[in-house]
This record gives sequence, C-alpha cells and structure tokens, in this order.
Amino acid sequence: MRRNHLTTTKPRRSPIVAAIAAMALLATACETYVDHHSVLAVDAQENGFFEDGDELILATIDFRSTPGVAGSTVVHFNNGSLDKAATGLEDGDRRTIANSRGLYVFDDITVVGLPGLLSGTSPEIIGQLVIAIENDLTPRDLIKDIMEDVRDELGLQIAAIIEPLEVADLLADPAALTESFAAASAAVQAAAEPSLINKILIGLSSFGNPDDLIDFNFLFFVPVTPGLAGFVDNAFADLPAGVVGGAFPTTVVDGEIVPRRLVLTFQGDGAHYEVTTYVGGGDAGFIVPPPPPPWDPCNPSVGIPPPPPRPVCP
Repeated sequence: MRRNHLTTTKPRRSPIVAAIAAMALLATACETYVDHHSVLAVDAQENGFFEDGDELILATIDFRSTPGVAGSTVVHFNNGSLDKAATGLEDGDRRTIANSRGLYVFDDITVVGLPGLLSGTSPEIIGQLVIAIENDLTPRDLIKDIMEDVRDELGLQIAAIIEPLEVADLLADPAALTESFAAASAAVQAAAEPSLINKILIGLSSFGNPDDLIDFNFLFFVPVTPGLAGFVDNAFADLPAGVVGGAFPTTVVDGEIVPRRLVLTFQGDGAHYEVTTYVGGGDAGFIVPPPPPPWDPCNPSVGIPPPPPRPVCP
C-alpha cells in the first residue's frame, strides 16, 4: 500500500469566516484511496508463440492543487509504481493487481459543501496521472529519471492552469464552478500530454529494446458534499478521452463510503488494456464483496434461490 502525504497551502481567512466555513463542512474524509484493482488485456502486445506475454507497469504521479491559491500545487512521483503491476499478459487475460502495486492513499482530504463555497472555501482538485508502459529492458533508474522529469513538467502545467482560477466570481454558482474545474482538467491534459509523451519516448528510445509507452490517463477529483456531487459529475461527463473524474465519493451507506468504479482504457503501440479502478474512503482499498450464502429452502430469505428447471421438450 502506498501512502501519500501531500499537503497544500490553505488561504488565510478571518476567524469569523473560518468558523463559518468549519460549520459548513459536512464531513472530512481523512483518507481516500485510489485502487487500480485489476487489468484486462484486451489485446496484448507480446502475444506470439515464442513470446512470454506483456509485462505491465502503471507508473503514477499524484497531484493536488487549490484554485485561487498560489503555491498550493503539490506533485509526487510514486517510485514504487515502477514495479510490474501484472506479468505474462496475453489476449483476454484478467489479473488482480496487488495493493503494493496499485493502491494509493491520499490524506487530509477536506470535503466542501455549498455553504463552504459561499464562505470562501475553495475545493481542491486532487488526482493522478497514470502511465501504462510495456516493460522490456529499459533500466529502472532511467525510467525513474524520466518520470521525475514528467513530474516536474506536470507540476508546472497544473500550477499555471489551476492556481490562477478566479474562484471568487464563481462561488455563487456551483455549476459554473465545477464546469470551470472540468475545463481546467482538460486544459492540463491538453497542455501537458504532448510534452510528457515526448519526454518519455525520447528517454525510452535511448536504450536498446526499450520499454514501450502505451497510453496516459488523467484522474481528476473534487472533494465536495453529495449536494454538489451531481454538478461535478455532470461537468466531468464530457471530458476528452483519457481524462476521468468527478466528485470524490462521499455517499455513506451503513457507515461506509460507497466507492466509485472506473474503467481506465490504455491503448497504443499494439496493446489495449482496461484497468478497473475504485475510488473510496479509508486506506484499505477495494475489497471484493463475499459471495452470497447458499440458498436455504427452509429459510427462503437466506441466499439466492436456484433458477427454476428448464422444461424438457419431447
């Protein structure tokens, strides 16, 4: 499990405004996870008779930034994400990704509601850049150096686009605010992706039998209360391919935050992977629900009854 302690600079507010904002917060989720839980190899790159299947790396860079707050952007490359998420992938294979390679935890997430917005509290944009690489013989240290360059470039792009947002003009209109967040997320992708791709391709091509860059996905989330979640999700519904996100999950059922399920598509250079990702509360990641108990005919409320027998035709 990877724990990310990314802190941000909070705006200074008067004690009265701070008190109003504190009362306006519906909840504070101290920890929220992003769990890249499993991968489906729709089309493997190394699928020949004399090949051993694909070796998938999901390199990740975490980020968080607060609109309207200069210097709030924090970006972190997860060095451990260079471990292989799955090995020996051939067409149609589905593999569970171990928590040590796919689970990331974000601390100190503050959930903001409409009263908080009106009092001057701006929600963060929190997310992750996920880079799919088919691993061959590129040295790990070289890939690490490339990813650190990508981290620095991404941080510059995020700070330049998100921090200058004029939140004050949008606080009275949650729909406009969240659409602004969605537009900023798309702008980060559009501005960053060409330079990030070039950095990775140039670095990988400098070594014999290099690893192959497959694709990017940008994840952007805004931690808001359920009353604002619909605005955020609608604003993120029509983003370009490779940008996924919405409201951080805050809906609680039986004391637990209901996780979101995402399917991230990585397609390029002869490969096509689909990674099922869950975003939820806490630090344990997504836990597969236990199977239902067997049906008890003496207690029909327990379990799922078997289907009725099919008629036998003469």
